[in-house]
Amino acid sequence: MLFNLSEAWAQSAESRTAEGQIEIKPLQVGHRVPDEFWTKEHLFLINGDTVRKTLEEHRGKILVLDFWFTGCTKCLVHQKEINYFKEKYPEDLAVIMVNSKRTRDDHEKLIRYIQGGVFRNLQLPNLISIIEDEYLDQMFSPAAYPNYFWINDQNIFQLQTFRNLLDQSYVAPFIDEKL
Repeated sequence: MLFNLSEAWAQSAESRTAEGQIEIKPLQVGHRVPDEFWTKEHLFLINGDTVRKTLEEHRGKILVLDFWFTGCTKCLVHQKEINYFKEKYPEDLAVIMVNSKRTRDDHEKLIRYIQGGVFRNLQLPNLISIIEDEYLDQMFSPAAYPNYFWINDQNIFQLQTFRNLLDQSYVAPFIDEKL
């Protein structure tokens, strides 16, 4: 089930520019991510604490940005499978959850969500996510949730999916079953 949050940004480009906010041009598949993508600091929620850090440590790996929000059960159900692949290929793959301001899931709401036991009930160890994000949301413009944006090891935005492809039991519909 996909959740559509098509209300885009409520402010116009003109009003954002007038307020000194930089308008970020959305990337298209095949585009290289800009250098500032790796060096820009983001607010991470890690086990209930917040820390500011960049994505620099993931440069040179396949990086999947996993856009989610608290009202999306599918966004969390797939985390167990995603964690399997993150643990199996730690040198080659990174998956970063991203929760944008557009979802209205602020820090306090996320803390209540964690304390409510959702992660424990899904047998997930913890929540590590970029939170209250605007930069990545503007750059990739997720149209529904979950939404996965794949950046290859050459810094190219390679693929956008609405389904978790990091799933051991998933067979892509275009693969011949006889192989």
